Amino acid sequence: MKRLLITLFVLNAFLLQAQNPISPKILTQSYTVSTFGAIGDDQTINTAFIQTALNKVAETGGSLTIPKGVFLCGPIEIKSKTNLILEKGAVLKLINDIPNYPAANERYLNFITIKKANDVKISGEGVIDGQGQIWWDKFTAKEITFRRPQLLFIENCERLEIAGITTLNPPNTHISLKGCKEVYIHDITISAPEKSRNTDGINISAKNTLIERCKIATGDDNIAINFGNRNQKNGEPEIENMTVRNCNFGYGHGLSIGSFTAGGLRNLRVTNCKFDGTTSAIRIKTARGRGGLVENIVYQDIEIKNVKWPIFISQYYPKEPKTISEEVMQPFAQNTPIYKDIQLKNVNITNAENAIKIWGLPESPIENVKMTNVKIDAKKGVELYNIKNIDFENCKITVTTGEKIKTHNTQYTGLK
Repeated sequence: MKRLLITLFVLNAFLLQAQNPISPKILTQSYTVSTFGAIGDDQTINTAFIQTALNKVAETGGSLTIPKGVFLCGPIEIKSKTNLILEKGAVLKLINDIPNYPAANERYLNFITIKKANDVKISGEGVIDGQGQIWWDKFTAKEITFRRPQLLFIENCERLEIAGITTLNPPNTHISLKGCKEVYIHDITISAPEKSRNTDGINISAKNTLIERCKIATGDDNIAINFGNRNQKNGEPEIENMTVRNCNFGYGHGLSIGSFTAGGLRNLRVTNCKFDGTTSAIRIKTARGRGGLVENIVYQDIEIKNVKWPIFISQYYPKEPKTISEEVMQPFAQNTPIYKDIQLKNVNITNAENAIKIWGLPESPIENVKMTNVKIDAKKGVELYNIKNIDFENCKITVTTGEKIKTHNTQYTGLK
């Protein structure tokens, strides 16, 4: 217990430091897509016009404005030192001519791609619309086999900001970031129907990230923190120093870590967030063969309503065994999951289906979990399996059906 308290004290001291996002460095020179021939009449295909404009801006750096109107467009690429501004009333709409949509390597090209770029911003009060319904329908009917386009695909970029915009109905993910540094996402709205296929809100692996004041309701993970790179140099984690704060999550699968965690995660803080109607809320998931080190995580001042799995932490994803007592310890391997140093503080959960589900592996128990001022009102109780040191302080859990707490190979204190 002493080690647990020391670890959590150090964790809090580190994560309580205010995060100051580094803004992209972009010149004040400005252009508009209309100057390059783009027409916002919801009929003209503007791909070539907008790409020509983006290429021109990238020569010196500056801003490119999309004015009020509906601009149909195919796949485009944003380069360094560019701020793409969508004015209020502007809609950048993805073409949905699937038979003629460009593809390569058995993938339809993403709508907006940003690769190996520095100092990029997408901002304004406008909308990026993926017209996803036809893509979801054809995917469900197995009429397309290539991977569907993502709205924003961003890879190996530094100093990136996404501010103010709304993203709607992507064929696949709304925003995907891989291997990025210095990321600031704020005041955006992400929306797709609850049953839309694979429409994750934000899929991210990055270092030094702040996500704040966002509203996300979509058909898959609201935010998915994925890190599957197994070739990290010098043992550095793929994800480090990430803060998510003051966000509202509607329907979707919650804020998920995993299911690929081989690259490692260190220092995640989630504060002042609300979940209402998500499938899960606090969710960490992986399995043997795809795991890595996940450490130093704090959830604080969280409100969760009408959620099936409000606290779901599992090293058996996607399916836990029927009987935990019959689980056989397996050899510890390179990609065995490791979870440690997790804190939940001031968490209020109402009308939940299940209270808490934490399942570690027998060969890799989850270590050092601290819950403080956690209040839960749920139908079903708590499952704590294969955990080394879990402490409950001033927690109240009310359960209406079955056993309040089930444990196996778990050391816990403070919960009756």
